[in-house]
Amino acid sequence: MRRLIAGLLLASIICSISVFAHPFADVSGHWAEAEIEKAFESGMVNGDPDGGFRPDDAISRAEFLKMLVSIVCERAEVAVPEEMADGAHWASKYYNFALQAMYMPLDEESAVNGIIPGKMTAADFDLPIGRWEMAYLVSSVIRNVCGVEGRPSEKTYGDVEEISNTYSQVVAENINNSFNLGIMTGDENGNLNASDGGTRAEAVVIMNRVDSILLEIIAIAEEAEETARKQQEEEAKKIQEAVKTYEKIPSGHPVVTVEMENGKKFKIELYPEYAPQTVANFVALVESGFYNGVGFHRIVEGFMAQGGDPDGTGAGGAEHNIVGEFAGNGFEKNTLSHTKGIISMARSSHPDSASSQFFICYDDASFLDGNYAAFGKVVEGMDVVEDFLKVERTANAMGEMASPVEPIVMKKLTVKK
Repeated sequence: MRRLIAGLLLASIICSISVFAHPFADVSGHWAEAEIEKAFESGMVNGDPDGGFRPDDAISRAEFLKMLVSIVCERAEVAVPEEMADGAHWASKYYNFALQAMYMPLDEESAVNGIIPGKMTAADFDLPIGRWEMAYLVSSVIRNVCGVEGRPSEKTYGDVEEISNTYSQVVAENINNSFNLGIMTGDENGNLNASDGGTRAEAVVIMNRVDSILLEIIAIAEEAEETARKQQEEEAKKIQEAVKTYEKIPSGHPVVTVEMENGKKFKIELYPEYAPQTVANFVALVESGFYNGVGFHRIVEGFMAQGGDPDGTGAGGAEHNIVGEFAGNGFEKNTLSHTKGIISMARSSHPDSASSQFFICYDDASFLDGNYAAFGKVVEGMDVVEDFLKVERTANAMGEMASPVEPIVMKKLTVKK
C-alpha cells in the first residue's frame, strides 16, 4: 500500500494555479510571509474565519498530519477515504490513510516525552507537535511514498550531537534525512532545535518544501515515462519491420529429431494446424542448420527447458522474428495447451518478438495458454529432456537456479515431413 502513491505519482499532472495575494493581516512583515502567501495561493492554507493566520501559534499533531497527507494526495491525485468510526477524531481519516500508504509509527522505545513517533490517538491528536516529530514524519513519508533519501551534505547542523544523544537512532536518522532533503534547515545559528514545538508558519514552510520535492519527482517520473514510451515505440517498430512471413506451410505433422551432443535423442511432432507460421519458421531454422551446436540455457525444474539462443544468454535469436500465434495476440485457433512435453516459442514482452528460442514444458503450464505459441510436442525421448535436470545449475539473472554449469548442447536437428 505504501508504494501505491509512488506509482500514482508517476501519472500525476501538474495543474497551473491562479496567483493572488494572501488576506492575512497578521502575516505582513513576518519572516515566513512569502511562504504563507505561496501556500495560500496553492490552496494549502486558508486561515481563520476572522482573517488571521496566527503564524507563530503552535500547530497540533493532527493539523500537521492533515497538511502532510493532503499535499501528497493532491499531487498523487488520490482521495483520502472518508470512512471514520462514529465519534472518531476528525483527523483519524488522515491518520488511518497515512498508516496504510505512507508510513509506519515507531514503538515505545523511540517515545519522546510519552509521544510515540507517528502514532496518534484520540488522547494526543491535539497536542502540539514537536519539530523532531515534524522531521520524522516528513522524512518517513518522502522515503516510503517516493523512495527518496536525502543526499548526505558536507554541511551539518549545530545541535547534531545533542539530537543524536536525545533521540532514538531511527528518529535521529530521520531528523538528519529531513535536513539532507532540505526540508528542515535550522535557525540563524544553524540549529534544528528539534525539541522545540513547531509553529504554523514553520509547518507551511515545511509543506512548501515537501511540495517542491513531490513536483520534482513527478517531473522526473514523467520525463522517464515519456522516454520509456518512445523506446517502446521504437522497439515495436523494429520488431514489426523484422517480422517474417512464410508462404509455404508444412503439411501433415512434421517430426523433428534432436540429437544431443551426448548421443541421446528425442523427437518433436509439429502441429501446423495450430500455429502455421511458427511451425514453418521452426522447420526452416532446422533445415538451415541454425540449431546445430546451440544449447539449452535455462532449465527450471517443474516448469520447462528453454533453448534455441545461439548466444546462450537468453537474449539472442535469429535475424528475424515471427507473428505471435496465440489467442492473446488475436490468433484464436491456437488452442494447444501447455502440458507436459509441449514445445512453445519463447518471446519478450512484444507479442511478435518470437524468433528462434523455444521451450519444452516439464509439467502442466496451462497458465501460459493464450500468451505463448505452442506448436508441437515431444512424442519420443521425453526422458532425455528430463535428464537436463540432473545437470548442476547456478542462479540466472532472474534468480532462478536454472543456468547449466556444463553446456547442454544440441548436436544436430533433422526434420522428416
